[in-house]
Amino acid sequence: MVFLFKNGYKMKLQHIGLEVFDIYNVSLFYQKYFDFKVVYNYVSKNTPGLKTIFLKNCNFQLELLQRDRNESYFKSKSDSVFFHINFKVKNVEEEYKRLKKLGIEVSQPRLTGDGFVEFSLLDPENNLIEISSIKHKYKKPQINAVIFDFDGTLVDSEENYYKADKILLSQYDIHFTEDMKKKYIGTGNLEMMKQIKEAYSIKDSVETLLEKKNSIYLDIARKDTKIFPEMKKLIEILKKNDYPIAIASGSSPIILKELLSKLSLTKYFDVVVSAEDVKKGKPAPDIFLEAAKRLEVNPENCLVLEDSVYGVEAAKRSFMYCMAIPYLIEKPLNHHFLSADYLYKNGIKDFRANKTFSWIKSI
Repeated sequence: MVFLFKNGYKMKLQHIGLEVFDIYNVSLFYQKYFDFKVVYNYVSKNTPGLKTIFLKNCNFQLELLQRDRNESYFKSKSDSVFFHINFKVKNVEEEYKRLKKLGIEVSQPRLTGDGFVEFSLLDPENNLIEISSIKHKYKKPQINAVIFDFDGTLVDSEENYYKADKILLSQYDIHFTEDMKKKYIGTGNLEMMKQIKEAYSIKDSVETLLEKKNSIYLDIARKDTKIFPEMKKLIEILKKNDYPIAIASGSSPIILKELLSKLSLTKYFDVVVSAEDVKKGKPAPDIFLEAAKRLEVNPENCLVLEDSVYGVEAAKRSFMYCMAIPYLIEKPLNHHFLSADYLYKNGIKDFRANKTFSWIKSI
C-alpha cells in the first residue's frame, strides 16, 4: 500500500508489528489459518531478550516481537506499546527532518541489527509509528552446529519403545495400544511415566516405573536397534566437515550411553543431553538450549533434526533451524510441522544425507 502526499512525496506501508507473549503459537496461527510464510527469524543483538519473526503473504508483512516478560505483566499492557505500524520511505533522514520541522517529537534514526534504518514517533493515543528504509537485506545466521533427536530420527527405535511400554503396563493390567502410544511419541521417558502414573493411578513411584521401563527396553534394544543409513551418512559428512554435533533426546542417560556405544556412534557426538538433564522436556526448548550451551554455539546458529511434533515445537521455541522428518506419516501432517524450516513430508524414506548437507551449506 502506497500513500501519496500533496507534494508528490510517497510513503509505503512496510509492515505491521505485534508484540506477543508466545511468539511460536502466534506465528503458527498466521501460517496455519492465513497462509503466511516465515521470511526470517531474528534474535536481536542490540536489544537483549528481543526475538522477532517476519512473516509475509503476497506484499504484506507482519512482524511478531517477543521480549522477556512474564505473562501477568504482558497481559496488563500497562506501560508499553504492543502494536506498531512501519512505513517505508526512500530517505529516512529527509523524512526525519521533515517531521522535526513540523514540530513532531521523533526518536533519533538508528540502524537495526536486521538491516533497517529507522526512527519512531507516537500518535496522539500513543500508538507507535516507525519510519524506515532498508539499508541492507537481512542475512540469515549460518548453521554452525547440528543437534539430532535420537529415537525415530537417528535410530529406528519407536517400535521397540512401544513393545517396552506394552510389557511394562501389562504388569499393571493396562492394555496399551499403538493408538495410545502415538500421543507420547516425542515425549521424554520421564515425562511419559509421570503422565502414565497419573492417568492410571499407579501406586508405584515414577522412578520405579522409569527404572522398569528402561530395563525392559534395553533388553529389547540390545537385540534390535538400527541406525537409519542416510542419517549415519549425514553424521559422517558433518564430522568430516568439522561441524560440532549433539544428541538431544527424551531417552534416559543410561539408554543413550549404552546404545550409542553399541552402535559405534559415541565418537561422533561432542555432546549428549537427555530430557532428564533439564527442567522441562519437549515441547519446552530446554533440552535444545542446553545442547547449544554445551556446544558453545548460539541457538540461532544450530540446526535440529526431529521426527515429532513436540521436537519441532521445542526446536522452533529455541529459535533454531529445524528439519522435520516425521515418524508418523498421517495425512494431513500435524500443523506443527508447518513451522519447520525444511520438511521431508514422507519421512525418513525420502531423507537424503547429501541433499540435507547441501541445504545446510546454502543457509
